[in-house]
Amino acid sequence: MRISRFFVGGFFILTIHLLGIAQRGIVPIHQIQGEGNISPYDGRTVTTRGIVTFISQRGFYVQVPDNEVDDNPKTSEGIYVFTNDVIPPGIAVGNLIEVTGTVTEYRPRNERYFLTITEIINPGIKVLSRNNPLPTPQTLTLNDLNPQGKIDQLERFEGMRVKVDSLIVIGPTGGFEDKKSGAIVSDGVFYGILPKTPRPFREPGVSVLTWLVDKLPQNIPIFDMNPEILRVDSDVQEGSKPLDVAVGMTVRSLIGVIDYSRRAYTLLLDTKSQTPVLEGQRKFIKVSPAGSRETTIGFFNLENFFDDEKNSENIQDETILPKEIFRVRLNKASLAIREVLSYPDILGVEEVENIKVLRKLAEKINSDAIKANQPDPKYEAILEEGNDGRGIDVGFLIKSSRVKVLEVQQLAKNEKINFGNRTGYLYDRPPLLVKVEILDEKNPTVLTVIVNHFKSYLGIDDPENGEYVRQQRRRQAEWLANYLVERQKSNPNEIIVVGGDFNSFQFSDGYNDLIGILIGNPSQNVLAPSKTSFPTGLIDLVNFLEPLNRYSYVFEGSAQVLDHILLNGPAQERALKFGYARLNADFPKIYSNDETRPERISDHDPPVVYLSLDPLNKKTN
Repeated sequence: MRISRFFVGGFFILTIHLLGIAQRGIVPIHQIQGEGNISPYDGRTVTTRGIVTFISQRGFYVQVPDNEVDDNPKTSEGIYVFTNDVIPPGIAVGNLIEVTGTVTEYRPRNERYFLTITEIINPGIKVLSRNNPLPTPQTLTLNDLNPQGKIDQLERFEGMRVKVDSLIVIGPTGGFEDKKSGAIVSDGVFYGILPKTPRPFREPGVSVLTWLVDKLPQNIPIFDMNPEILRVDSDVQEGSKPLDVAVGMTVRSLIGVIDYSRRAYTLLLDTKSQTPVLEGQRKFIKVSPAGSRETTIGFFNLENFFDDEKNSENIQDETILPKEIFRVRLNKASLAIREVLSYPDILGVEEVENIKVLRKLAEKINSDAIKANQPDPKYEAILEEGNDGRGIDVGFLIKSSRVKVLEVQQLAKNEKINFGNRTGYLYDRPPLLVKVEILDEKNPTVLTVIVNHFKSYLGIDDPENGEYVRQQRRRQAEWLANYLVERQKSNPNEIIVVGGDFNSFQFSDGYNDLIGILIGNPSQNVLAPSKTSFPTGLIDLVNFLEPLNRYSYVFEGSAQVLDHILLNGPAQERALKFGYARLNADFPKIYSNDETRPERISDHDPPVVYLSLDPLNKKTN
């Protein structure tokens, strides 16, 4: 036995070479990986060998040479070697090495819903040869990324080099905020499917991982997590640049190593082996302006629309944007509302900091319209402070050139929820109601609009707080549904439009069925069912769209609806058109920095409904 010592980055790296003994006791990688998720060698010390194929920040991947591959397609020929913060000397792509270490099944700390990753830790390393050809990448096919497949169908490629000839983007490149400048930095991560695969959508139920880990009741519906989706990390390799792509684009010639991260199989892109090719640039899709006998009502989650000033002493860690970033956001929001939403008459907004910020946006839109030689919409801002800990609220932009405000009412601000040993406000962001008159010489029309921003999914599956979150969400929907029932009793002919970010799908998510509560038909197959049916008479307009257009948000590659417009009976009798302006959910986060384009001012696509100013004497069915 020979022990080599390397001093790297302030640490001694001990590399143990078990000459002779190690050679006789080598365990092939495919035996370590086995046919299942858990290695048959879990917890044991092994010696194996392979060619270094990819180096990451905290470890590297090795794979057996082509001539040592076994004949079992269910076992992977690659494995990850974890070295913490130091890559030992001698580790270079193409080197054939011998590794001695402990096999472990890794799961990130505090991550309950996760397929474990087989890896080798505390490695001793011996370099056997250098500059070897890399193992031939396996081409992924529709049999490997199968919509009907299991969530672990790529387990047999874990740690291996693979190739994707063509990938259709179904989740745009993400990003994060640079803490110093406030600008968005691309994270290089996007999601794709193979050609001929239908676009994946969120389906009813809790994720299958959650259902399995938490051992939920049999009646709870299960979402298969769309196993046909491949997550791609395009800039993890040293020296590589991120691929910033939009939904619908095609990326060709991808080679990389299969990892598992963020509950998804991930291709760690190897741009040194092959340069990907991008095809099919796209831009926003606008909605049409209101016709002469129409009025338009939209709802827009503006995603953390804070300004550049200190506004409140009551909010800890208040978000204050750099002046330049706020200027860019104002410009993009103005572009979005003018050029993509086509100046809606009434626009409910969510995630706005305060009335001062919303007034600044209204003034910006109005002045930009005049500069563009367009009619001044004379937008006016309406917002009431709520209970949100970060200070975000709901409000309205009202086009006063065409709309007269008759009434403003904040609903349920002081309503409380008591559950278990906890008490709090029912709504962080209480619903806001406006009653308005659409100014029209022939037929002035009075209608009521309620903007909403329900509690998010954050913490919904938490072992300690999850039940409180589920019950709060249920009671928010029940309060609003009951309010609508009672309001319509006193005025059954009132036209009511209810919309916003409900943080809920158009079907049960297995935890709650909030939209079901609002339309009077809640599912009981949820963890927090509503025992009361509220005959609101509401319908959810998203159900009348073609299936491929039923989304306002994209999460980890799955398109889904969080933003809804619901109409009561009298509103249904005037409904003409409905759709989503496409400018956010499908576009890369890096577009947030570009003030010349409206795309990615937010992560939600806004819904817009068109109502006739003349009664149609028919109800949508």
